[in-house]
Amino acid sequence: MKFVALLSGGKDSIYATLLALRHGHELVCCAHLAPRRRRLSSSQDDDHHDDEDLEEESYMYQTAGSEAVRLQVEECMGLPFYVREIRGKSRNTSLVYEERGHDEVEDLFHLLQTVQKSHSEIEAVSSGAILSTYQRTRIEHVCQRLRLTSLSYLWRMSSQRALLDGILDDGGIEAVLVRVACPPGLLPQKHLNRNLRSLRDDGTLDDLHGRWGMHPAGEGGEYETLVVDCPALFRFGRLKLEEVVVVCDESDEGVGILRIRKCRVEKKMEKNESGNEKGNESEKGNGNKSITSHHYSTTALKGVVDHVAQSAKSQLPTSNSTMQSTIPKSIQNRVIRSMHLPNVRIMKGGLCHISALISPIACDNNYSNNNSNDKVDEAEAAVREFLTITQMLQTLLSRLTSSSTSSITPQDIIYVHLYLSEISHFAKINRHYQQYFGTHLPPSRSCVAVGHRALPGGRRVMMDCILQCDSGRYLRTDAKDEDSTTDSFLQRAMANHHHPLRKVLHVQSLSTWAPVCIGPYSQANVLRSSLVFLAGMIGLIPETMRLIQSDGDDYAEGANDWELELHQSWRNAASVLDGLDDGGGVAGGKLEDCLGGLVYLSLGALEELSLSSVKGRGNGGGANDNDIPWEELWSRANSISRHAVSCNGGVVMGKVDGLSSSESNLNSNNGIDPTLYDEDGMLYGGYEDEETWREISGSLPATATVTATANDASESETPLLAVCLAELPMKAKAEVELICASRRAASCLRVVTSTPCVQS
Repeated sequence: MKFVALLSGGKDSIYATLLALRHGHELVCCAHLAPRRRRLSSSQDDDHHDDEDLEEESYMYQTAGSEAVRLQVEECMGLPFYVREIRGKSRNTSLVYEERGHDEVEDLFHLLQTVQKSHSEIEAVSSGAILSTYQRTRIEHVCQRLRLTSLSYLWRMSSQRALLDGILDDGGIEAVLVRVACPPGLLPQKHLNRNLRSLRDDGTLDDLHGRWGMHPAGEGGEYETLVVDCPALFRFGRLKLEEVVVVCDESDEGVGILRIRKCRVEKKMEKNESGNEKGNESEKGNGNKSITSHHYSTTALKGVVDHVAQSAKSQLPTSNSTMQSTIPKSIQNRVIRSMHLPNVRIMKGGLCHISALISPIACDNNYSNNNSNDKVDEAEAAVREFLTITQMLQTLLSRLTSSSTSSITPQDIIYVHLYLSEISHFAKINRHYQQYFGTHLPPSRSCVAVGHRALPGGRRVMMDCILQCDSGRYLRTDAKDEDSTTDSFLQRAMANHHHPLRKVLHVQSLSTWAPVCIGPYSQANVLRSSLVFLAGMIGLIPETMRLIQSDGDDYAEGANDWELELHQSWRNAASVLDGLDDGGGVAGGKLEDCLGGLVYLSLGALEELSLSSVKGRGNGGGANDNDIPWEELWSRANSISRHAVSCNGGVVMGKVDGLSSSESNLNSNNGIDPTLYDEDGMLYGGYEDEETWREISGSLPATATVTATANDASESETPLLAVCLAELPMKAKAEVELICASRRAASCLRVVTSTPCVQS
């Protein structure tokens, strides 16, 4: 995609731009939001004009070093540059942003709108968000309004120290400190204008991290930088700061900025320029190196596999196969009516489960009078069924509202199961799905295709959903705005400051963390700081949004694509859990906290396994229905799932946030008793003090808790159901759908599930 880089001048936004280029995107121009300048009166001496204060406090944007960004872009990078002065204030500071006039976020909207007018070809925006949900969600909000894709390749990319190393070593970035706010660790007079690389190499940053818990990459606002050189981007020159002044905050001498009075661009040699260009092409070309395609050219083998696949399809159960045999062929394709009604289960606390939502009428696949083929007609029929389902659901919600003190809306739905007869119907249905559920804090979702005429009565669409009364309004209401006189779930939830009624993880930026949501759904919904509903995860590589594939060597060693996809699905699930904030003060989550889930495998996985089995036996002997490797499919899925849970999908929980045991105080000489940390390296198990932790954990010391956990592991199994279906989204061959306990709930319930058991 062609993109505009949102630059602050600092290391993060520059490195994010470099990573976007490496992943095959094309940089068109750069944009920058500059701080409002305080104009001095014309009668004042010109010599003091340079002392005007350039920095006004901003929740969103780095303002220090803004004076040099134009030179970075126009002279060092040789690209068009767009700038807008920050005119708004941080008026809406909640994590959930809604459009509000005179907010500084609207300045970003107008800036990118200006860029679009000059460059209509732009499709995406890159930014340097790392851990700031506040910043990321606002950029995504603006991108959604302008129909742009957000690129955030630094989002939860790695631990802070590893990220810093990547910026300096992999990116080759040279940067200086232009703002510090970390007393007594970093001091304006001592550290401003210091080279970031030298501070890392001499151990200063590591020492401050160990002593004061400072983020090595400055993500906590401890420092801000200005990039003076990046060989892969600054092809034409590097910045030279010739005249600078250190300005300290009047109210806090530990906070200061570097005022740049004069700087210039030092031109680079021609040979360096051409060398960098070659380097850029090499880096850009290597961006997708891990994504390869694998084709099978043995037609004889494919013929055998096709026979096996057809036999497998015939063995898959269909709910209406008996009924179809009794219906005369002359009326099989006509409208089929049913007295079927959905199941509604209302539970305590406002939780409700609505299942088996299907249209009362299965549309005739020949209803259309146009000349399009049956596939198009089938998709249109599926859309009509879905619209009927939403009307039924709306009626159910209104009846639930009349029987309670709450107003129940689609915004209260936290999870949706969408079952289709064919995955090709998904694209058209998804547009109407988005209109009904919206794109702002939507429910999590799992969508699969079960096969033609596999749904009751030959239907094309069926839906289940879980809802929590008033959870939609809870996400969109400030405590001060709620009327305390009403007796509703919302009023009671707002009064509970310990267990948020609902939290939503909805990341819409392309990153290396986990797959971006393809459509109007969230990665996870957390209910009452306890239950985590994870969206269906397929084997996508996050940064490219392409399914992982094996190369020829991997295939020769027995690593099928469906197995790699299943591994990657579990890894993606683990990454999403690691990025959770349950609202209860404990961040993160692990696969071992899984309470249950589904492992979907497509017929493509079975076909691929059949191919490898036939290849292993050789071409002789032919194939028959008994050659379908069902048992091997379940056995391999069980083995992969068990391994994934045991190693948390290869994801170290808390590593990105600096909370993992490998980077925690467990390994530092700070004098704190190591037994005060739990098995995940969290002090007091994430609680506020040791006494609370002991009380909640049953007065057991940390070491005893870990021992008990280990002993119970062999007696506990994660209930997972493996199902083979016709198709999965994006032609995936594996998908994982999980319901987990939050980390805090798991520690209280002693959920230990390191050995899952897959049932088929």
